[in-house]
Amino acid sequence: MGGRWHGWLTRDVMLISLSAFFADLGYQTVIGLFPVTVTFLYRQPAYVFGLLMALSYGAGSLFSYLGGRLGDRFSRKKLAIAGNLLIPLLSFSGTAGNIAESSALYLGGWWSRNFRSPPRRALLLDVSGTDHRSRVFGFLHMLDVGGGMVSTLIAFALLYSGFTVSVIMLLTVFPILVSSAVLFPVRERKGDPGTAASKEERNDITGNEGSMKLFLISAGLFGFSYYSLGFPIITVARAQNSYAFGLLTYTVFLGVSGLAGYLMGSSSLKPARGLWVFGYALSALGSLMIGMTYLFHLGLASFYISAAVLGTGTGSIETFEPVVASLLVHPSRISRGMGSLGAWRSIGLFASNLLMGVLFTFSVFDSYVYAFATSMLAALLMAYVQMRTPSLG
Repeated sequence: MGGRWHGWLTRDVMLISLSAFFADLGYQTVIGLFPVTVTFLYRQPAYVFGLLMALSYGAGSLFSYLGGRLGDRFSRKKLAIAGNLLIPLLSFSGTAGNIAESSALYLGGWWSRNFRSPPRRALLLDVSGTDHRSRVFGFLHMLDVGGGMVSTLIAFALLYSGFTVSVIMLLTVFPILVSSAVLFPVRERKGDPGTAASKEERNDITGNEGSMKLFLISAGLFGFSYYSLGFPIITVARAQNSYAFGLLTYTVFLGVSGLAGYLMGSSSLKPARGLWVFGYALSALGSLMIGMTYLFHLGLASFYISAAVLGTGTGSIETFEPVVASLLVHPSRISRGMGSLGAWRSIGLFASNLLMGVLFTFSVFDSYVYAFATSMLAALLMAYVQMRTPSLG
């Protein structure tokens, strides 16, 4: 199965995870600098950034769903590579002459990322088996955001060295292309990924269909709270009067998120419980802490501690959400399940970033209170899903 090295860590698990590392080594810099580009360089108000993030995630839900559906019919590896090869559009968003051109490039690259994510997740499940799902996704997330953390540290150093934002963003093309190259040697499991489930198999999963729907609603609710990290970056940049310290908020978030994902995936936690306790509920606390830090002027250290709490929650979510989805759908529909998860999350993110942009313009604190409340609702619903579904433990 994928060229075994030892236990759960196979050759193909490593390749797919390295692809995630190099992708984030590139585009996370763009994500960290794009809010600065919009609000400081192009001098657009916060609601314009919120609108752009809403468009990226809103339309991105369609691309996630499409990628998931196609992943059950065609080669998941080829679809993942195809989407990955278009992500460098993000890198050129810093070289555009105006906000419209910059936004178009950013959106095109982000939608390509959304398209490739469900087939890549399904491909990872294909080559890893069922016994170590939490560990495998925790490892993927660790390398994924580990690349992002290194990326933002490099960007931080380059900013302090006098490099322009546009040049730094353009340099991210190279690691993203390496990310695509790393996927080529992956040995996709033979057989038709689109084989339909038999009548007996469909009957076996009927009992989980209601739980799957509630789980997707829960993921969507969390999406309603899961604003772009651009908002904390802008918050810290304004409070400290420094682009670089604002970007460092993202570095803290990513570093803690990656470590938390790996540790949570390696633990004995049931995926559903880990998702709502250490994922949705902890993320709610992190958002509230950012808002309180801003309101009471608690300083840079408090911002970074808040980002670390939010990162721990996000690491748990990125590890356990795909595992819960894989437990609630039949293997023949696994890519579609991942696509549905991405689509529901993106629908929430569409609304979240739109509302955050408006609230942020008038009251920074109220925007984070909104995020806290909706994330807690997601936690409560997921707790109910766990209680009603025996297979989730």
